[in-house]
Amino acid sequence: MAPLATLILATCAVYAYVCAYYLLLAVRRRTEAEYLAFGLLGGGLGLYTFSEFLLVQAETDAQAVRATQVGSVALLLVSAFVVDFVAALIGRENRLRTGVYVWALSGLLFNGAGLLWEPGAPPFGPFLELLPAFDAPPVRPTAFGYAYLAMGGTVPVAVILWMLRSWDASEKAAAAPGFSVLPAQRKLVVGTLVIALAAGVHDIFVWAGLVRSFRLIEHASLFFVFGMSYLLLDRFVRTSHALGDRTSELRAAYDALSAKQHSLVRKEQLAAVGELSAVIAHEVRNPLAVIKNAVSGLRRTTLAAQDRATLLSILDEETTRLNRLMHDLLAYARPVLPQARELETRDLLRRAVERATGAAGESAEAIEVVYELDGPPHVFGDPELLRHALVNVVENALQAMPEGGTLTVSTYPVTLETGGPGVALSFTDTGEGMDTMVRGKATNPFFTTRPAGTGLGLAIVERVVKNHGGYVTIESAHGAGTEVVLALPSERTSLIPLPPPEGPRGRRLSGITEMETS
Repeated sequence: MAPLATLILATCAVYAYVCAYYLLLAVRRRTEAEYLAFGLLGGGLGLYTFSEFLLVQAETDAQAVRATQVGSVALLLVSAFVVDFVAALIGRENRLRTGVYVWALSGLLFNGAGLLWEPGAPPFGPFLELLPAFDAPPVRPTAFGYAYLAMGGTVPVAVILWMLRSWDASEKAAAAPGFSVLPAQRKLVVGTLVIALAAGVHDIFVWAGLVRSFRLIEHASLFFVFGMSYLLLDRFVRTSHALGDRTSELRAAYDALSAKQHSLVRKEQLAAVGELSAVIAHEVRNPLAVIKNAVSGLRRTTLAAQDRATLLSILDEETTRLNRLMHDLLAYARPVLPQARELETRDLLRRAVERATGAAGESAEAIEVVYELDGPPHVFGDPELLRHALVNVVENALQAMPEGGTLTVSTYPVTLETGGPGVALSFTDTGEGMDTMVRGKATNPFFTTRPAGTGLGLAIVERVVKNHGGYVTIESAHGAGTEVVLALPSERTSLIPLPPPEGPRGRRLSGITEMETS
């Protein structure tokens, strides 16, 4: 192979590497269009260089025409890609950029139709002998080809020069901090681009037969390619540094925000602890006062047997009240972590009603329980937690009907707030009902209208249901009874928390279960 052909192939390999490298970089950084445009530009220059290799190796007129056609295709692509790259580099979108692509596409069509080149020497000799040219079969432009070559030397050059003229304004308008081109780098872009454009105009004159010389654009463009590679890599490094600085600032801001949030949460926790302590002190003080008085009475030696029995009964009642307060308090304070599984709705409701009525004793005999279970046959939840919540609801309904009445337990399908399917468990009593103020505070912790109540029953119910991915509604009017509805998922839902971890002895760490075994 001739030394000239070897040099041309080496230059072609450089452009092929540039094309592959920047196309891969464009895949990783899709938001920055200049990498894609520059990779395509490298590919176009590689194809143009390869066409010169074909022309050097051509031995027939047909081979020379074919090589020239490949070169003209590459030159059209290079013209479009260099305009695209400059536009992406300076951040400028305009119609002329699209116009260059239309012009290049039309040239590809003309070239494919064989309208630009034909075998034979130009009708006139070269006006200039700049460099000794290699010997190859003569190829000349057609009459239409001369006109198109004249356009090829003016259209892309004019568009690029027009964009460079307004570079300062476009850069200020479009470039973000950290992505700008430094003044020295701007001179590098303009200088190497002018060299490449001058070489391109030289090659057009060579192709037209007006100048006898080697083609120079593939060699002169190396300055532009190396200069732009330096520019893009420098921007890449500066962008990485800027991103690192922004990351450090965000991390510092996040740490400061986390510290403030932690302080705020701590203050809210202290406020909640203070409020809870006051409520507990009030709830415990009354039974303790009663117990103290009863103990003082039991210490009297002249106390009658009947009075002693009465005081012991009072002690038993108040200690039971304190024990229930601690029971409900632990159930409310500890985490509620359901171990959900599919349960039969009918069986779950009947067991809860039987448990509540059994604990109520004779006071429940005057209450009629009516079942209207027409809803979904299954509910998805933790059996222990749901049974505890349902018992609380039924006990409240029984206490609201001291003189007897009817408790209607019904089910029907609903749509949960998450959009998933659910089943509503409805408990409707014919008791005294609640006014608007009482109904609005019914689920608040420690709110109760009964002397023996702890005010945690419905609060626990609401917490259990919400942790299952459902909700609680209460409808009531004074003197017209109350309806409490527990909406629960009827199938597995991602809102249900994962099963809780086990304690040191294999016990579940959910609030209700561990509390009941302690």
